[in-house]
Amino acid sequence: MFRIRHIEIFYAVMRAGTVKGAADTLHITQPAASRLLQQAEQSIGVTLFQRVRGRLTPTLEAQRLFPEVEQLFGQLDAVRRSAANLGAGSDTVLRLLCVPGLSMEVLPQALGRWNRTCPDVRLTFRTLHSRQIADAIVRREADLGFALEPSNHPAAVDLPIARGRVVCVGLDLPPGDGPVPLQALADHPLIDLDPSDPIGRQLHMAYDAHGVAPAARITTASYHAAIEMAAQGLGWALVDSWSAWYARRHPRLQVQPLAPEVGTVAYALRSRDLPWSAAAGALVEEMGRALG
Repeated sequence: MFRIRHIEIFYAVMRAGTVKGAADTLHITQPAASRLLQQAEQSIGVTLFQRVRGRLTPTLEAQRLFPEVEQLFGQLDAVRRSAANLGAGSDTVLRLLCVPGLSMEVLPQALGRWNRTCPDVRLTFRTLHSRQIADAIVRREADLGFALEPSNHPAAVDLPIARGRVVCVGLDLPPGDGPVPLQALADHPLIDLDPSDPIGRQLHMAYDAHGVAPAARITTASYHAAIEMAAQGLGWALVDSWSAWYARRHPRLQVQPLAPEVGTVAYALRSRDLPWSAAAGALVEEMGRALG
């Protein structure tokens, strides 16, 4: 039977490339690591490594097994973090998720103010896309998430915290500060948003509603990458008004809204069943302020 200890030695050897390195990782002797590896291979009846010039080279079977084992170790790390959080107390650790578009400009501003009111709260933070955040909230893998679409799941609470709009970012936008007509997008190279993206989905619905066929040169779901491409003259980028703050890094870039307006909404997501901590509530308030 392939036991937990066998999985540990297999993972350690795959990462270290040598039995000695694996032994050091597991804090055991090299002979003990060699015996464990031999037992692991015997338990499943296949050779996992071949020795080549003093290093262990994984066999095809080992390469097929490793992704599953790597995923398992990722889950184990999540369990360890959750256990540590329980030991620290729910009011001293906040597990936060945020979409990339809000994580570079808006979230740091909110965290700066939040830190002054909750200085003793530790934060674990990851960036995920909106649907991944909703899934993680439902699975109770996080306490709070900031997303650009609601989860629409009965186990989650979706709280709208700010409203924005889609804007056009480019080096050569139409003269003046007025909005860019949606129809104008059909006559200019465009860095468009993927229709599977939350804001991209609303944008493409607006295209359909107004009979617009944009001249999309590039399609992406990365708002900040779109802005950087626009700064290189690859086309006009379409992003939400919050991500457009990133364009201030490039003084030559112009930012103008679309006409008719395509609205966006930022949401705070939490589990309906988990208790709402004061730290989470304070961060939602600061995030709303930062989003303006």
